Amino acid sequence: MAAYTTGQIRALKSWLKGFHIELAGDQIERICCFLDELVRWNQKMNLTGIRSKAGLVQELLLDSLLPGPYLPETGSFLDVGSGSGFPAIPLKILKPLLITRLVEPKKKKASFLRQVIRLTSLRNIEVFEGRIQDLNPSGQEYDVITSRGLTRLSRLAEWCGPYLKAGGRMVCFQGSGRETMCRESQEILYRKRLSHVISIPYTLPGKRRPRQVWIFEKQDGPVRSG
Repeated sequence: MAAYTTGQIRALKSWLKGFHIELAGDQIERICCFLDELVRWNQKMNLTGIRSKAGLVQELLLDSLLPGPYLPETGSFLDVGSGSGFPAIPLKILKPLLITRLVEPKKKKASFLRQVIRLTSLRNIEVFEGRIQDLNPSGQEYDVITSRGLTRLSRLAEWCGPYLKAGGRMVCFQGSGRETMCRESQEILYRKRLSHVISIPYTLPGKRRPRQVWIFEKQDGPVRSG
């Protein structure tokens, strides 16, 4: 935690508190450990285009935690295209009891994720080195599925829908324009029984452009309009 000033940590906690998210001391330490390791690896390979610690916090960490209040404390959690660990690692730190699987096809990124898991001493979390298409669709279903910037909503619904339990939630980080995106994806959302239930609007510190996190829920029957 020494790599981050008291002021930076206070600002992080204050911003999150506005969204009803509170981090304990050990959770802050794990997050700082994760970010420190990301900076080290980023010097050798391109895990993310954001290089500074402040940039990682503002551009990637803050909104990764925003779905937290709308997700269960226990259950199963799948993150697709985990890459540099956002949003999966911060959400796992926030929700330590979720049994978590990270899906990442690139070997070096998968190695990075395994290293972070070791350093942060996270439990009940594994890395699947492959694509979501390589998972068994008749196998485990999940209570939570997340993906950040992997692909457009329609394809994400196609890929993730079969792995989501009825009542489970799919979290999408795709910026603004929900109405247009949902309209374009209406058919596939209907077929996969995915209904939009929550939008989390926000603006990052120092930014003007508003963003949104979208949460969809899998219905038992035909999807309702939303």
